[in-house]
Amino acid sequence: MTEPSPRIVAWTDHASVKAQMLGVPQADIEDAVLSAHGRRTRNTGAADWLVLSNRWAIAYNYPTGDEQIALIVTLWRQG
Repeated sequence: MTEPSPRIVAWTDHASVKAQMLGVPQADIEDAVLSAHGRRTRNTGAADWLVLSNRWAIAYNYPTGDEQIALIVTLWRQG
């Protein structure tokens, strides 16, 4: 049986504002979470998981009570 993975992405207010401040389209971040979920690593901060994609680090929670939804908590530009 395959491991469940998110199909929908939700945003915290903080993450949404951060994406806007960084000038990154939310759709790009959502695509990164959905496509790289299988390569995620445990996050040591406020969110459960971390995905590194191109120049972005994305921290998110999954599952969030619904196995289809990943909740982006924050993001930042890598190095």
